[in-house]
Amino acid sequence: YKCIRTLHGHDHCVSAVSFLGSDKLVSASRDKTVKVWELSTGYCIRTLSGHTAWVRGISVSPDARMICTASNDQSVRLWDPATGECKGDMRGHENVVEAAKFAPLAAHAALRRLAGLPPAAKPAANGAADGAENPAQFIISGARDKTLRLWDSASSQLLHTFVGHDDWIRDFVFHPSGKTLISVSDDKTMRVWDLATGRCLKTIEASSHFTTCIDFSSVNPMVATGSVDTEVSLWECR
Repeated sequence: YKCIRTLHGHDHCVSAVSFLGSDKLVSASRDKTVKVWELSTGYCIRTLSGHTAWVRGISVSPDARMICTASNDQSVRLWDPATGECKGDMRGHENVVEAAKFAPLAAHAALRRLAGLPPAAKPAANGAADGAENPAQFIISGARDKTLRLWDSASSQLLHTFVGHDDWIRDFVFHPSGKTLISVSDDKTMRVWDLATGRCLKTIEASSHFTTCIDFSSVNPMVATGSVDTEVSLWECR
């Protein structure tokens, strides 16, 4: 591994980074901003301002056209990185928002049922975009108020609140099937949620201390979690 470029511009610690398509990168920082970087030059081509506190997390939509951010100001924001415009300000959490992520298209059908929305229109026969599903429609956020929340990004409307954890929610991941979501918390547990009903299907004792992060393997039916107890645990999902 060779460092080919260092990007300068933030005024405080950088808390999250994500690639935006093939030629850009976005970063979130404790300086309350999000920056869009051009990889070929290393230049910051846009600074997104609006959050009033530390921006902790960032997620890029499946089509790489939108981004969402999670902040200490208890909000989730939707941005157009091409213009820098804030397209949505989602409020309802009562404490720091640790993570916000776009739901993958595979989860949209279940989330529509959960929110009581009609099924998505099928693509037009001529391939017109009018019938296409919006890849950035649903955002889920996890916060220190112990809840996960489902949002409609277009209207910033809260659609559902997942309640069950007994302490800060640190991270979550979508199952590749799109049917469930798995979250981890400072209550030391990992919880599996049914996205069509909002119910907690299973609570698993994940660690002996705060469980802080989680990821799902793209190759095998396996989840990895990390904890303050210094351990990484692997879980087979059968």
